[in-house]
Amino acid sequence: MEDIIMRILVIGATGTLGKNVVNALQAHHAKYSEGTLEILSASRSSSAYPVDCHDDLSVRSLFEKVGIVDAVVSIIGGAKWASASEADLDTYKSTLEGKLLCQLRLALAARSHVTTGGSITLTSGIVGHHVFHGGSPSAIVNIGLDAFVKSASAELPKLRLNTVSATVLEESADAYASVFPGFPPVPGAVAAAAFVRSVYGAETGQTIMAWT
Repeated sequence: MEDIIMRILVIGATGTLGKNVVNALQAHHAKYSEGTLEILSASRSSSAYPVDCHDDLSVRSLFEKVGIVDAVVSIIGGAKWASASEADLDTYKSTLEGKLLCQLRLALAARSHVTTGGSITLTSGIVGHHVFHGGSPSAIVNIGLDAFVKSASAELPKLRLNTVSATVLEESADAYASVFPGFPPVPGAVAAAAFVRSVYGAETGQTIMAWT
């Protein structure tokens, strides 16, 4: 009998959250799924699957090289922090381009490369749901990503489309926790479970909280 291969493309797999997500996907598949799991790790520095998510041609080239996959997971940050009292338009544009448009570019390119019933998972964040000093650029982006999957999922009935709303991880709390007073950092494995839920579950059009 031919081995069943599940192929998952993970963009941003080398970061702290990305590594946790890859480990969680591998562990879940080994325990609950049949066949072989193939995780394709893409990033700007990847030798096997290089991609610059700011560039249309680079994203198209990535998907041409990858071919057909069962799931695409985007774990991209790129948000700038700045007070609305001081930030200029370029601050907002940089965050929109670095996190929102990059992920929209990936999602739109992925539509013709994901199998029927497969999933596309984007990463938004807690800043879209709560107010933090300097967080307005990120808030716009995160809310936009959550709204996109909610609306677009109704128009992509053959795919599942979700966001994972992330927060600070315990592994990087020393650098970022002070920005989120009163919101405890979560272990990377806990945040990664939200991505497993999106990839292997049945939900679509949802924002899956990785911080509750």
